[in-house]
Amino acid sequence: MFGRLNARGEAIGRAAATEAAMRVAERVREAAPGIEVDAGAAEVTLRGRGLWRRWLAEPSLRWVGGLLR
Repeated sequence: MFGRLNARGEAIGRAAATEAAMRVAERVREAAPGIEVDAGAAEVTLRGRGLWRRWLAEPSLRWVGGLLR
């Protein structure tokens, strides 16, 4: 009984994490044009030329989780 409940909770959590990663990726694309953004299962990867300099200059890139608000 608890096994099914635990599995259901894990599935709901994975789905929510994936959805949040997709939202963050979309908002980063809007906030920082020219940066490649890949969203996976609960992870967001940023790539692009000069990303380190942009990360230092743009607060939205330093804390991408803040884009979920």
